[in-house]
Amino acid sequence: MRLMPWFCIFLLSACGGGSNSPVEIAENEIPTAPLAEIPRVEAKTVTQTVDGQIEDRSYLISYPENPTQDSYPVVFFFHGAGGNGQDLLNSNPQLSGLIDAGEFIGIFPDGFEQRWNVNNETNADDLDFVSLIINNLPSEGLFNLNRIYGVGVSNGAGIVNKIAKEMAIFKGIAPLVSQQTVAIGNTVPSQAVSVFQLNTTGDDLVPVNGGIGVADTDFMSAQASAENWASNFNCTMGPSKRTLMWGDYAVEEYTFSGCIENKKVRYFLVADAGHTLSFGDNVNLYDLIWTFFKSTDRPSAVNAKLLALGDSYTIGQSVCSSCSFPEQLKDSLKFEFSDRDTFELQIIAETGWTTTDLKDAIIAENPSNDFDLVTLLIGVNNQVQDKPFNLYETEFVALVDSAISFAGGDATKLIVVSIPDYAYTSFGSSFNPAKISAELDLYNNFAQQYCEENDLSYVGITDITRQGLENTALVAYDRLHPSELAYSLFVERILPLALEKLE
Repeated sequence: MRLMPWFCIFLLSACGGGSNSPVEIAENEIPTAPLAEIPRVEAKTVTQTVDGQIEDRSYLISYPENPTQDSYPVVFFFHGAGGNGQDLLNSNPQLSGLIDAGEFIGIFPDGFEQRWNVNNETNADDLDFVSLIINNLPSEGLFNLNRIYGVGVSNGAGIVNKIAKEMAIFKGIAPLVSQQTVAIGNTVPSQAVSVFQLNTTGDDLVPVNGGIGVADTDFMSAQASAENWASNFNCTMGPSKRTLMWGDYAVEEYTFSGCIENKKVRYFLVADAGHTLSFGDNVNLYDLIWTFFKSTDRPSAVNAKLLALGDSYTIGQSVCSSCSFPEQLKDSLKFEFSDRDTFELQIIAETGWTTTDLKDAIIAENPSNDFDLVTLLIGVNNQVQDKPFNLYETEFVALVDSAISFAGGDATKLIVVSIPDYAYTSFGSSFNPAKISAELDLYNNFAQQYCEENDLSYVGITDITRQGLENTALVAYDRLHPSELAYSLFVERILPLALEKLE
């Protein structure tokens, strides 16, 4: 009878009728964009004795599409109850994309009778099963057995927690929509791991506040589970906190740092989502997880130099000194990387600067050519001051070339940011807003097209500022410039690119 609640999870999407609550999903899925082509997959089995019977335990290995490295990290993905490894791989093109791109090799085991033995759900020894898989991998070749990680969904999260507590296999784990059981929480791990734990409120299968949940399992609270990991690894017990938005969901993110061996414990609490991992198409959960694993498992420290070029939108006119988008970007990068990594930021920008003013300032300041990341946001004052558009066309290109030279000539380290639209502020709306928007579109379209033609990174944030009249929280107290909140939304779009460029 203990098996039935786990199996019901798989059927939840078919249970019940019309409801305004979020759609619940089979545990083995993280809904994403339409299905992408699955990379090359190899089906394998190992033999194990279960209940006195010889069983062939199956698993899949998914390789990079075009392997070019000598070896790759290995990530195990554990499906939820009622699922299997093939479904988990098939239903997640984001995950397939990371494997295709050569980030890691994915291993997708199948639970015995489609579930994992966390709380006596079966009689299978799943820890032994994982050991058998690893022992069956070649010690030389594509598999880097010194960098193995584990990701699990619901019942799969339970087995990930159990393996990390009872075995010295994983460098990092990501238990999703489940926390530790009380029994697992009482176990002292033999080695430190980085932990990416995600829970949701409104989860009626795995209670976020702890207690008896699915399969009569006695769960710790989600917070206590994260704190348990942090305590075991001697982390600083006062976590840093950020508030995020994933689609329509508010998310609280807590990070315990200062842990032994450069590890981190990060805990996400998604409000009112229920037992689901469907948070909107703009949330690439697997990319977040993999970025987190990499940030805590580098062989050496990162010492990155950032340069921000622009005008009032870069210095953050009318917001606090740490609230501009370059400052928030720096803080976000520090949050994503480890305690030993450092980030130095130089800003060359002033309120009222045109492209000409920025060019002159660059000559005067003569920045170095060893920056690891450069941002460029310029042009609004050309429009405000009614400068000829062809001046912008010429000087924007010159500024792009200068920005690239400050990154040692590496164009991949540049991010061009679109110009905000001040017509959607209470101040700007009184100055022919239709004309302002049309002219800024002209500037932004030119910059975007130039970037696309020259394979440069371009991030559009103009649409965020065009919500300023209906959402006044996006506008600073001067009724003209973006607010701290608006800049934080800029950073949400810039950060993934910045992380990619700093890898």
